Amino acid sequence: MPDAAQNRILSGMTMCRRAGKLVLGFDAVKDAAQQGTLYGILLAADCAARTEKEIRFHCPQLSCERLPFSMEALTAYFTKRTAVFGVTDEGFARSLRNALQSCSEDDACEVTNDV
Repeated sequence: MPDAAQNRILSGMTMCRRAGKLVLGFDAVKDAAQQGTLYGILLAADCAARTEKEIRFHCPQLSCERLPFSMEALTAYFTKRTAVFGVTDEGFARSLRNALQSCSEDDACEVTNDV
C-alpha cells in the first residue's frame, strides 16, 4: 500500500494523464522531446539501464526522475506497460519533481510493486 508521499506522486500523474499532459512510452516521449513540448521525464523503478541511457541521450536537456513504482504497478493506473513517461506541462512537471524530491528526502518512498 503506497504511503502519503507515493499517493501524492500517483495522484499528480493521474491528474496529468486526465489533462492530456502525460505521454507514455519511449517513442512517444522521444518524439515529444524532439518537438520541444516536454518538460520532464519519469522512469519506472525497474526501467532497463539501456532504456534510461537512450532516453538521456535523446533528451539531454530534460531531467529524468526515477519513480518509486515498478512498471507492473504503474500498469494498474495507466493500462499500458511502459517504463518511460513524459510530462508536457511545466506546472505538472514541477509539481511531480517536488513530490519526488520530498519523497526521497524523507526516505519514505521505497520501490513497490503494489499500488
